[in-house]
Amino acid sequence: MNKAHKRMGMALILAIVALMMIPVFQPLPHAQTKDKPKTTQKCKKQKKTDDIFADPTDMRPMTGRYYLYPSETKRKYPDLRKYKNVWFKVPISKCRAYVMSGDKVIYVMYASAGKVTKGRSLTPLGTFHVQNESGEQFINANGVGARYFISFYQHGVYLFHSVPINNFASGEHVGSYYYGYKNGAHLTTLGKKPDSHGCVRLTVSDAKWIYTQRQNGGIKVGTKVVIAK
Repeated sequence: MNKAHKRMGMALILAIVALMMIPVFQPLPHAQTKDKPKTTQKCKKQKKTDDIFADPTDMRPMTGRYYLYPSETKRKYPDLRKYKNVWFKVPISKCRAYVMSGDKVIYVMYASAGKVTKGRSLTPLGTFHVQNESGEQFINANGVGARYFISFYQHGVYLFHSVPINNFASGEHVGSYYYGYKNGAHLTTLGKKPDSHGCVRLTVSDAKWIYTQRQNGGIKVGTKVVIAK
């Protein structure tokens, strides 16, 4: 083999080696920032800072005998006769009852609707309306009842009313009433979890207020009541 052939052979070998080395130095696709795959993970929705259903700053601390008093400590009970399109919104999971005027919240009340079993509350969901039945107190055949009630469904079956009272001297003794039963159970759950047999429980003061509004015409028969999850 002459020198020319050797040079040609050496050049061919070097060319082959160079071609074999090219892929080794090419950047991998995931290293190219402009070719990064798009993520399919959704961002969490930010909480609204202007949520109209957020608790006002003057909500009463849920300590002591808070279940006797107004849920709000500074805002006075409004005279509902002065408002248009009054209705109630009760989201069971929030443990609140909102007194509305159109799309505006005018008062917030601690509330406990029906117990939730297997994802279903004992309080029916839907749109209902205030009915004729109302009163200052009731006691059932088991000796348990409540003060200041207003019916919104099935004419006396589903009510707004106070925390429970009883006639067998159990629970918290305040004035001429015994509140709660089984050593005061069902009082400090108000506003914290759904705990009733289907009615919407309120503080004694809040229940008295809406009962009074029912009597003076601020809450009329037919007033809308929306019960939601």
